[in-house]
Amino acid sequence: MKHIVHPMGSVMIMCALPALAEDVLTPLPAPEPRPYPYEILGLQPGDALDDVLSVYAERNDAAPTSESEVLRVQSPDGAVFEFTYQKFTRIGDVGINGRLANADQDQVTAMLSSDVMEQRPMAIHRSIRQPSDDLPEPLELKAQIEETYGPPSRVEINGREMTLTYAWGEGGFIPDLDALTPLVHEETFASGTVRRTEYTLCSNDLHYRNNVEYSFEHPRQSDIKTGCIATFTVRYRGEPGSTVIGFSLEDYALGRQHMAELDRQIVGALTGEEVEASDMDL
Repeated sequence: MKHIVHPMGSVMIMCALPALAEDVLTPLPAPEPRPYPYEILGLQPGDALDDVLSVYAERNDAAPTSESEVLRVQSPDGAVFEFTYQKFTRIGDVGINGRLANADQDQVTAMLSSDVMEQRPMAIHRSIRQPSDDLPEPLELKAQIEETYGPPSRVEINGREMTLTYAWGEGGFIPDLDALTPLVHEETFASGTVRRTEYTLCSNDLHYRNNVEYSFEHPRQSDIKTGCIATFTVRYRGEPGSTVIGFSLEDYALGRQHMAELDRQIVGALTGEEVEASDMDL
């Protein structure tokens, strides 16, 4: 499948496009070591793709599955920028039939950057479904996680459902997300009208984009989770006979860096001008 963005923004899905030589993206230097301690199977966002695939090979004999798309951006004057974007690599996928049948699984997914960041993961997810007798109870899992990382930033428990959230902001670990004062974003329009939007740091507010997946937009209308570096989330859901446990480690700082640089290279190539890097919070 190919996505075409034209002109410099709106998206259409195309079944077929003429074959073109793909444009080359210039990679950034490797990211700095991540400031938080959270890991999934010893992996963190920003790790080299080879490290991810090495862990995959240790855990699963089957080849990883993946999904790619061709992103084609066309400017109003007809200039085109096109490249293939691998969205994720995954092991343990039981497929649609397995999911419908609630089959046992241990699935690991790395959401990948483009070649701008050498396909390093920006988020890592793990989903486990097993018979309930083979998995810990919610409070047992909570105790194990807290033994490793300390008390979470937010705890939500309702019967056999539980969500633990660890949040990391620009100032470091956020000990209590619910105690944070809402922030205000002001936007001034050409007419002079000022719009004020309240949002909460590291929460799923509509003020900003809440995931690291890339899609082209010019000009950008919203950032990726402004001010939030990363979240590590543990979700537990007990069902009759089986239990599902999910782990998600998402690095929004890497997502913002990836989005800003990829935007810069695309727009620069289409306009023929050197585009200054944005001043987004990275």
